[in-house]
Amino acid sequence: MWLSSIQLLGFRNYSDLELTLSPGLTLLHGPNGEGKTNLIEAVHFASTLQSHRVAGYQNLISRGLETSQLSVKGVHAGRDLLVGLEISSKNTNRYFVNGNQVRKSSDVLGLIGTVIFAPEDLDLVRRDPSDRRDFMDRALFQLKPRLAGVKSDYDRVLKQRNALLKSARAVKNPDLSTLDIWDDQLVSLGVELILQRLELIEKLGPLLSDFYQKLSGANEEIQLSLVSAIEEDDQYGELPSNREELSTLFYERLAETRSKELERGITLVGPHRDELLIQKDGLVARSHASQGEAWSIALGLKLSLATLIRENSNLGDPVLLLDDVFAVLDVGRRARLLEFVLGYEQVIVTAADKDMAPAIDWAAVYMVDQGVLTLEN
Repeated sequence: MWLSSIQLLGFRNYSDLELTLSPGLTLLHGPNGEGKTNLIEAVHFASTLQSHRVAGYQNLISRGLETSQLSVKGVHAGRDLLVGLEISSKNTNRYFVNGNQVRKSSDVLGLIGTVIFAPEDLDLVRRDPSDRRDFMDRALFQLKPRLAGVKSDYDRVLKQRNALLKSARAVKNPDLSTLDIWDDQLVSLGVELILQRLELIEKLGPLLSDFYQKLSGANEEIQLSLVSAIEEDDQYGELPSNREELSTLFYERLAETRSKELERGITLVGPHRDELLIQKDGLVARSHASQGEAWSIALGLKLSLATLIRENSNLGDPVLLLDDVFAVLDVGRRARLLEFVLGYEQVIVTAADKDMAPAIDWAAVYMVDQGVLTLEN
C-alpha cells in the first residue's frame, strides 16, 4: 500500500493541509519545530489511533480548537481506501471509511498499515517494561485489530478490580465474593493477551536476530522472551502455550498474592505487569548493549514488525515512516537501514538537515516551514 493523499485540518500546527503523494521515497526537510514530525505523527495516528510521541490525543488538536480532522487515502492493487478521523476534545471521536461513519475504532485500525522509526525507539531497549509492553500491544493491534478490543476490556476489568481492592482496605471484614467474578474476567482476557504476545514473540525473534546481525555487522544472537507476572517470583521459565494450563497458573498466582493485593490495593498479577525481555548473547540488552547495539536492536524490532505486516496483511506493504533517524545513526547503520527499506512501496523520511538524508533518487522533496510544504522537485 502507498498513500496518495493526506488532509489535515486543525492538527498540531497544520491549520489546513492537502498533500498529494506518490509511491517511492519522499523527503520532508526543514528546521526543527516546523511540522515535519507532526505530519509523520498524523499518518501514524490514522493507522494506529495512537501517537508515537504523547499519550492520548488532546495535544494533537491545534491550540484554541475543539476538533481536529485528518484523512489519508491509501492505494493498493489499483483500489483506493480512504480513512478519516475526527478528534474531539469534548465529544466522542468519530471514524470514517470511504466516507461512511463506522461505529468502532477497531473498524479503522490496521486499514492503513504503517511502521515508524524515530529517535524515541531507543526507549524500546533502554527504558521501562511499559515501553516494551506498549510495543507488543501496538504491533498486535496492527496485525490483529480485534485485539484492541480485548486489551480495552482487560484494562476496564483491571480498573474495576483495583477499585474493589482499594475499597476493601478500608473495611474490617470485606465481602470478596465480587472479587471472584472480576478474577474470572481478568484471567479470561489476560490469558488471551499472553497467548497473543507469545505468538508475536515467536515470530519476531528469528527476524530480529537476523536483522540485528545485518544492521550491526556483529555475529551475536538476540533472544526475545516474555517474562510474565503469572509466573512465580524469581522462577521464570518457559510459559505454557496451552490456554488451560495458562489459566490454571493465572488462578494459582492470584490466590497466592491475594493477601498482598488486599494490603496494597492493586492487582499484582497479569499481563499489565509483563516484560518483553531482550537479551544479547544471554545478557540483558537494557544494561549490557552499547548505544550502537541498542539502536540496531530497536531498528531490528521495527523492521521485523514491518516484515510481519507485509507477510500477513491483505493490503500489501506498510508505509514506512523514518522520522529524523539518519541524524542519530552512524554511517554504516544508515546505509544498511536504507538497503532494507528501499524495497517497500512507500517510505516517508524527515530530516532537519537535508544533507543528512541519503543521496538517492527521491520521488519528491518538500521543504517544511511553519506547517507549509513547498515542493522542490
